[in-house]
Amino acid sequence: NTVRDRHQLRTLAVAITTVSVALCAVAAAIIYAIALNRLWFLHFPLGFYLLAQGLLIFVVVITFWYVRVQERIDHTRSLNEEIA
Repeated sequence: NTVRDRHQLRTLAVAITTVSVALCAVAAAIIYAIALNRLWFLHFPLGFYLLAQGLLIFVVVITFWYVRVQERIDHTRSLNEEIA
């Protein structure tokens, strides 16, 4: 079924994108932590803050984005199945 295959590919693409963005953010924060520690945010070195709190907040935000996009994909599939 082409509708199911397209749905699975879109779902896989969104999941891979979400995980890739999260891993890149973690890698960037680790790589640049020492340089970021020269800056301060809320009385903490920025590199420390990003690794301790900032990345957690980012992961929560990107998870909500993923759920929103996935719901749109699922809704589109359900509309296509009603028509077909």
